[in-house]
Amino acid sequence: MIEVTATESGLRLCCRSPLGEKLVNPTVYHNHRIALTTAVQVINQFFACQSLRQVLREVYEAEGLSFEEWKQMGRSLDFASRHQFTQLPS
Repeated sequence: MIEVTATESGLRLCCRSPLGEKLVNPTVYHNHRIALTTAVQVINQFFACQSLRQVLREVYEAEGLSFEEWKQMGRSLDFASRHQFTQLPS
């Protein structure tokens, strides 16, 4: 679910998964269309990173990656998935 909240300074976004996980964007938007388009793009990016993380784990477990390679790639995905949004506990 994408939640757009009006504040004094503009529009703020909060996205929630069906499990209640939150992705909160600190950016203030002044246009609903831009806010919603950004939210959809960032959600897609977040879930693409989650899928890649699963693939990396499978490759690591099949001994296709060293522990250090797996850890470094995981950090890169953490940065990419949290670049625009902050993941908060439900």
